[in-house]
Amino acid sequence: MKNKLIMLLCFIPILLLSGCLETKPIERLAIINARGIDLLAEGLIDTTLVMFQFDTQSPDISKIASGSGKTIKEARYDANTKTSFTLTPGQIRLELYGKDVAEKGIISYLNTLVRDARTSDRVLLAITDSSAKEIITQGQQATNINVGLFMSGLIKQKIENDSIPKPELYDFTHAFFEKGQDPVLPLISSAEGTPALSSMAMFKDDVYVGKLSLDQAILINMFLKTIHSTPFDIGVDAKPLEKYLQNFLSGQDNETIQLNGKIIKGRTNTKIVDSKQLKFQTDVTIQMNLLELSRELDLANEEVTSTLEEQIEKQVKKQYEELLTQTQKMKADPFGYGEIYRINKNNGELKRDQWHELYPEIDVDYKVDVKIVEYGTIR
Repeated sequence: MKNKLIMLLCFIPILLLSGCLETKPIERLAIINARGIDLLAEGLIDTTLVMFQFDTQSPDISKIASGSGKTIKEARYDANTKTSFTLTPGQIRLELYGKDVAEKGIISYLNTLVRDARTSDRVLLAITDSSAKEIITQGQQATNINVGLFMSGLIKQKIENDSIPKPELYDFTHAFFEKGQDPVLPLISSAEGTPALSSMAMFKDDVYVGKLSLDQAILINMFLKTIHSTPFDIGVDAKPLEKYLQNFLSGQDNETIQLNGKIIKGRTNTKIVDSKQLKFQTDVTIQMNLLELSRELDLANEEVTSTLEEQIEKQVKKQYEELLTQTQKMKADPFGYGEIYRINKNNGELKRDQWHELYPEIDVDYKVDVKIVEYGTIR
């Protein structure tokens, strides 16, 4: 009852501000806060709605409804015929697209969001590797809170520590309409029924073309902006550090040292070296704190620290090169090298399809500089 009262108090101001809308008692409203979109075999849209329903006769205010139709609005009307409450879409905070939808393209659904004056451009977007209905219905059963809030929380946590590029409606449409860059979105999967942010979805224009890891998401985000306080895990070659290793334990991986740390400040700077040859240079600068090592090292020794920094630099360079190659095979540019190329063209013009063909041909020289700022009592 206490939770219901808190949610009621949160939504009353929103409803009072909506003076232009038809006034209805809150007890008759079901406020949609997340929406899943799938495709049916007949070409119809299947929507799964997560909502707050302020029913005084029910202890659970989180409900799910679904409906189908030729348009999203028609599908919502269909869902409304299956509940005695009036479905109100003005507070949608998350839009989840099923794999079948994402593989065909999502821009038409985004246009629906953009045209709705009640929808904020800060709506979070995500896709799933199965169906949105499956993730939502199983997730509502597996979690103790509103599954829409749960999934939004998963994404916001990653945004706040700069682990992924911001996946809001504004950010996706900006990347989509930016000639020379392609969007990425979080990919939600099911971990025994519970929704989990498992990877990132790479888009070519508005079409889902492949998966990227969450580690790769950090590299992309660091390219797009300066990141701060970002959790950072990486494995480095143990051989150059062999003579500094202490207290070897049998059963340990002899070839790799695993590091856990936090990027205090990470940024990149990119310039085009030769526009005709499509050659770029990206400088990567990382300042980090080291929190944990899988093998003991005397980091008070400057020679040890310097050698470790060099190995991290080599590994980050390798990861960027592998990510570049992987996305070139998809003909999808999450970095925006195409925008840098366009800016440096004499006429400043670049067609979207043109860059998708050029991107696999670009060559990037990654120069990485890593500084370990703090390591505490780690040895």
